[in-house]
Amino acid sequence: MGLLMACAVVVGVCLSCRPQVEGPGFAGVPLDSVRNGDIVFRRGRSFSSSIVLSQDAGGRYSHIGIVCRRDTALYVIHAVNEEPDFKGDFDRVKIEPVESFFSPGRASAGAMYHSWVSDSLSALIIENAMELVRDSVRFDAGFDHNDSGELYCTELIYLLYRNVGIDITEGRRTPVKLFSFPDEIIFPNDIQMNNNLQKYFEF
Repeated sequence: MGLLMACAVVVGVCLSCRPQVEGPGFAGVPLDSVRNGDIVFRRGRSFSSSIVLSQDAGGRYSHIGIVCRRDTALYVIHAVNEEPDFKGDFDRVKIEPVESFFSPGRASAGAMYHSWVSDSLSALIIENAMELVRDSVRFDAGFDHNDSGELYCTELIYLLYRNVGIDITEGRRTPVKLFSFPDEIIFPNDIQMNNNLQKYFEF
């Protein structure tokens, strides 16, 4: 209980502050257009990102998250590895300011998409996502989207939509040819190809 309370306090503090926009990528985001529940993609600079892109021939992005908007403050909820917030931190579902998600050191390209679902359903999706943040759900290094005890980035988005009765992947999976990995993984492009998503910003 102590850990959950601590997580809740950290998230509460995070949501109460207003992030400063910085970095060449995020600087062009039309802030007035961003909605709660928007889907965000980025092309990362890490070795892990290179592996993702090497396995997804048709994909432009290696990572995905969902926007949590609090008045004029914008955050991204995502399941991520190799991005600790403090010494001893572990890979998990986390929330951070959108400019950190799109920081030049992490993103060589990015895009933002409006979700087609209603505002009320988006609010429910974000509420469920915040619960996963507070529970510090671990990152799924095994990339098993059939087990929701741990989550990788696209699995998180898939789960959030599946829990409200929507398959945002429309059944798409990408074959993978890597030792010790599942035969199929949900890649960012499997979600980006959903024609119900409307792109309104990219860099």
